[in-house]
Amino acid sequence: MEKNLNILVPVDFTPVSFKALEFLNFLTQTIPVTAHLVHVMEVNTGDWAGATDMSDTADVKQLRAQEEKALKQFEELKQQVDFVFTTEILHGGLTTAIAKHAAKLHADLVLIGTEGADGWLEKVSGSEAQHVVRYTDIPVITVHQFASITPIRNILWVADFGAEKQPEQTIVTIKNLQRLFNAQLHLLQIVGKEDEYQETQINMRRFADNFDLQNYELHLHHNYKVPAGVRNFNELSAMDLVLIGTHGRKGISHLFYGSIAETLVNHCIRPLMTYHLKDQL
Repeated sequence: MEKNLNILVPVDFTPVSFKALEFLNFLTQTIPVTAHLVHVMEVNTGDWAGATDMSDTADVKQLRAQEEKALKQFEELKQQVDFVFTTEILHGGLTTAIAKHAAKLHADLVLIGTEGADGWLEKVSGSEAQHVVRYTDIPVITVHQFASITPIRNILWVADFGAEKQPEQTIVTIKNLQRLFNAQLHLLQIVGKEDEYQETQINMRRFADNFDLQNYELHLHHNYKVPAGVRNFNELSAMDLVLIGTHGRKGISHLFYGSIAETLVNHCIRPLMTYHLKDQL
């Protein structure tokens, strides 16, 4: 019997979060899934005492009304979908509440919809999905509001396979997804100079051998910017799920250096799985 994938899905009952549920519905019809839907009520942690009735400085009446509304929406949702799920209402900051609950559930994946973000907003505050990617150690699948959801026959894995430290547990998850979908794996590395092709290809084959990857192809694409290279490659190929690692930079470091994975979160029109890379020793 297959192990169920334990998936946490934040839901705010907007069209964007329903896009994530559309992808979840597809997953439940294809692979064994245990689905946990959560609704986060954002409250000041200084006002929150752990329960509505105990939070003296909070507007208890308003909190109760919001909780009752969310519970009713969950019940309506259960009548509209064909899969079974558990529900939970969380309180606190959106990102921290999701990260803590995902860890508590020992979730394999977090699945979240996103509208994306552009320009200065992307650099400074970003999208909610970006923040979840940055602060959650568990792999996150983001589904853009305009994403195409198709049967997963081709999985695109973007990395610097010769330099980045890939977490072994994430590699296990990726291999399981490939096996469950009976999909072909496409390893893609974006290179800035064409004379790097031979060495890069050797590194990619070594990586595939070390982790006993099966049913895969190697791809090298020339572009000076990785996000643009990935988008260009996607336009020329039919990928159904994209995978990429992130260093999860925070604060001023993130402002200066940014994150290729988070840029793709805001702009990728395919479902995108991001995961945290291990620091080099």
